[in-house]
Amino acid sequence: MNRLPGLLVLAGVILLVLFFYSNAEVLDKIWLWLVGFIGYLIVLLGKGYEKIKGLFIENNPAPNPTTPKENINHKIKHLKETQASDLESIKSLIENEDVATIPEALITILRYLDDGNTTLGLMFIQKKFFAYTLEDTHRDEKVPGGTRIPEGHYKLGINENLSPLTQRYRNRFPWFSHHIEIKEIPNYDKVYVHIGNSHRDTEGCILIADGVNAASTEKMILQSQKAYERFYKMVLPKINQNEPLTINILNENWFEMLTKKQQLVNA
Repeated sequence: MNRLPGLLVLAGVILLVLFFYSNAEVLDKIWLWLVGFIGYLIVLLGKGYEKIKGLFIENNPAPNPTTPKENINHKIKHLKETQASDLESIKSLIENEDVATIPEALITILRYLDDGNTTLGLMFIQKKFFAYTLEDTHRDEKVPGGTRIPEGHYKLGINENLSPLTQRYRNRFPWFSHHIEIKEIPNYDKVYVHIGNSHRDTEGCILIADGVNAASTEKMILQSQKAYERFYKMVLPKINQNEPLTINILNENWFEMLTKKQQLVNA
């Protein structure tokens, strides 16, 4: 019964439209009065809007609210089940949720795919997505020049040596001085963040870029130079000012790590 006024108003509007459509000469005589009536009708329709809307929209019960922590656990579970294929969801999870589960560091790299030749990852700076990463594959026993570094929490600094690679970069880029190095890695040295597109361009170092092609047989990253220049100009001044900079590198099982830590938070 509470829908009856809305139906009557709607029927009246339809009848008026049909009447004036078939009797156009009447409209010329009463148009001024009609303008005032339409204004009144708009107010009336505004009041009855919710009733009319109920005729066309199914009233579904509201879902049970979930706490932010429950939502986070659901997202982590979903990402684990989809093998981290939805990169946008991963980025959104880290950037937008207050999970407090990633160890504190300026830079965090989340590895999400290793096909036996190449490791792909996502770089975040202060929890904001910054670039795509590419490394060599994981190996239980290190193969020199073909093995990614172990996951861990490392210091960042400058390598003062003038290597052939450093000299090439100096020749190419006026803003470049020395390579930014990931330091104190057991059984590794001279591990840099630098430019490149595939695992052929790295010997244990981390390549960064603004695009990724994970669908090809040989995994690649794209637009590396732009991403590296942006990275270098952001990080080098901090190093020169003696800020204590660190980088966090997490293996593909970071899904499980986040889930376990979140369970501890919820407990």
